[in-house]
Amino acid sequence: MKNVGIIYQDIYAKHDTGSHPECADRVTHTIEQLKENQMYGENRIAHFKNIDPKKATLEQIRWSHSNALINKVINAVESTKKRNSHAYIDGDTIASPATYDAALYATGGNFASIDAIFSGEIDRGFVICRPPGHHSNRDYARGFCIFNNIALSVEYLIRAKKLNRVAIIDFDAHAGNGTEELFYSGLPQGELLFISIHQHPHTLYPGTCFVDDIGEGKQKGKIVNITLAPYSGHQSVKLSFDQIILPMLKEFKPEFILCSAGFDAHHNDPLCNLSFIDQTYSYIIQELAKISEEFANGRIQCTLEGGYNIKHLGNSITNVINSLADDKTIFKETDDFSRGQKADILEYTENKLIPQLKAILSPYWKAFK
Repeated sequence: MKNVGIIYQDIYAKHDTGSHPECADRVTHTIEQLKENQMYGENRIAHFKNIDPKKATLEQIRWSHSNALINKVINAVESTKKRNSHAYIDGDTIASPATYDAALYATGGNFASIDAIFSGEIDRGFVICRPPGHHSNRDYARGFCIFNNIALSVEYLIRAKKLNRVAIIDFDAHAGNGTEELFYSGLPQGELLFISIHQHPHTLYPGTCFVDDIGEGKQKGKIVNITLAPYSGHQSVKLSFDQIILPMLKEFKPEFILCSAGFDAHHNDPLCNLSFIDQTYSYIIQELAKISEEFANGRIQCTLEGGYNIKHLGNSITNVINSLADDKTIFKETDDFSRGQKADILEYTENKLIPQLKAILSPYWKAFK
């Protein structure tokens, strides 16, 4: 059994967004569910470790973000303290008095998990943080996100831990456009493979990150957008892993796997409609775990992105954490093909989307030649 760190602090719930999908209940309910399953708190099973986040420094935040963005966040938070009300950083990204500290601890929670993995305290980690991060780029906080936690984790692994090859798998239903923009031309040092499996951008925010967006310069071919049609479901995920994601990871040989772990692709999510089920998330982690064991000394870390059905967010995170421990899937649902036109969509995934991706990526990957 693997030792899994669960990184959480109450500051994540103090990022107050009011009546908003990205709310504190997402993390507080999840923590209660983890306690019920003996994964968190005083009565937890021994291989689950509770780890406190640390606070990222401004110097570290500047690895990915401009002073203009940092100042905009600080000013928005200060205005909430003076007016005793929320402030909008963009049209759907809300600030409250605790937002700035929560964002620094969200990024720092990822750093704390990485440190614990490298020290041997844990084998793998899940950072149950708010605010999320994968829509934010250098200059803009947007899409419920403040600082880009996953991008800053890449920087931390390259700069502080001296790794050379890092892979990100983003399985939020919304494309990780901020992460893509930050790394579109690659890193000054080290190599990054960024794979985002998301709902087709013609049907969902942010409306970018298409299959032919593959990076530029040294990064060309290492940005991968798997744009699933609505109602694609569990079987389309399996096809995407078998045909695209796993062959690329085996060829890339990552030294560390990071997951932008969004759960809004679940069929009960109010914002998206990809029709994943609770055990889809177990499957994803189980497949990534095999890769991590072969190439990355077992190292995987997840950071929370989206997911807005409170019940199934808790179920899916519980499944992911148990899968990180190499244990069984706890919550299972029927994969109901009557939900939307799923048989037709599966044919689209297999006979159009995957061949299109292979054709676009074949100049850069031996696996697709």
